[in-house]
Amino acid sequence: MRDDPDSSPVMVALPSVTVAGVGDVRERVADAAREAGLSPERVNGFIIAVNEIVINAMEHGGGTAAVTLISQAGRLVVEIADTGTTPWRFLVPAQAPPPEQIHGRGLWLAEKLSDDLTVDTTAGRRLVRLTVNARAT
Repeated sequence: MRDDPDSSPVMVALPSVTVAGVGDVRERVADAAREAGLSPERVNGFIIAVNEIVINAMEHGGGTAAVTLISQAGRLVVEIADTGTTPWRFLVPAQAPPPEQIHGRGLWLAEKLSDDLTVDTTAGRRLVRLTVNARAT
């Protein structure tokens, strides 16, 4: 079923994730990534990518994040939204920040561990969309 391009997407919405719910998000991402057909290494990497963005959303976006997982035909998309007012740097650095820099690795790492990363700041919110494809494994 996961390789059927005509199959309906499976969506899981977690509207108000707090720090206490981050472990649940990681478990759901792991399950969905395995179901999408990702290799164990890609599953682990994508969990890290999503975790980085969820933590950023909580840290800079008011303490909660809305997380949506959309899985269809060997592809998993995770959307993380927040309503914070603290601006993020939306340009993903081309290389890792220097070791002495305390912050700034989350977007860089998430971009490296995903097949696609986009940021949308319309409608009074920030939405980061991470995509991973089983075929890119």
